[in-house]
Amino acid sequence: MPASVNFAGPFVPVQGSDLKAEDLTSQIDGSKVQFTVSEQFQEARLFVFLNGLFQGPTGGTEITVNNATQFTIATTPLTGDNLAVIYSPTIKTSSTC
Repeated sequence: MPASVNFAGPFVPVQGSDLKAEDLTSQIDGSKVQFTVSEQFQEARLFVFLNGLFQGPTGGTEITVNNATQFTIATTPLTGDNLAVIYSPTIKTSSTC
């Protein structure tokens, strides 16, 4: 069972939702801008919060999706900052009918 994530912001996923929440604070080193989540996500459903503040939609000026598990943030998080994400995992389809 995943560890619970405490958010500094007001948005907390509803239990039973398909949304996943991850605290990426441990990946912050003061110079890194690319971060990795544990599951593949739907690009349009990645929500990034730096110190509790929403960083804007993917494809905008603040968040760039690099691949199915990585994104780049325009603002470099500093040591002591909090970085959290909420996302919808990629929908898995079965190859059998």
